[in-house]
Amino acid sequence: MGNLKVFGHKNPDLDSVAATVGLSHLLQIRDGINCDMIVLGEFNKEVKYVFERFDLKLNLLIVSELKDGEEVALVDHNEFSQSIINIENAKIKIVVDHHKIDNFRTVEPLEYIAKPFGSTSTILYQLLQEINGVDNREVNILLLSAIISDTLLFKSPTTTKEDTKAAKELAEKLNIDIDVYGLDLLKAGADLSEISSDELIQIDSKEFDCNRIKDRNFSNKCS
Repeated sequence: MGNLKVFGHKNPDLDSVAATVGLSHLLQIRDGINCDMIVLGEFNKEVKYVFERFDLKLNLLIVSELKDGEEVALVDHNEFSQSIINIENAKIKIVVDHHKIDNFRTVEPLEYIAKPFGSTSTILYQLLQEINGVDNREVNILLLSAIISDTLLFKSPTTTKEDTKAAKELAEKLNIDIDVYGLDLLKAGADLSEISSDELIQIDSKEFDCNRIKDRNFSNKCS
């Protein structure tokens, strides 16, 4: 059957990519499972920025369709409409997600982990902590970056104390100034040439116009 294929949703963002890498790392350590890290499209600006800034060498393959019966793990999504072509005929072994469960069903039992956090990467960080697996620099960089992105540097209303705690612990491990890096990351992912750092950190205020941010989907974070 081949390696377990791990992937996030279409139009992969940082959380989707980081969770893919994080879960693959977890399964290798915890269960000795070899995984193929998959993405369902090209990296967006934020993901490219993180890979270039930290010179990450991870190998993620772009795949658009599954063969019948392939074994897969889903991260950062559970809706088939957001997933890979032919997902309905795959064997879903694991799901790790922070979204609502919508029209999801499988033929066989599976491991399903869902928590109401601001980022799937926070869940992966906690799971890796449980097995003393938070020691990989590339994984940690991606998890930290994804939490910052999904929570808008903790300004999104979906942010939880678990997200903040995980990100601060990861930043300390990596010796990264979370405020400086966080603003750099958010700027890299959007057309913010006319938006100041002060406006960025006020992103959750009623006066902030989320429509000024281009090239990213902030609809679920600025409501």
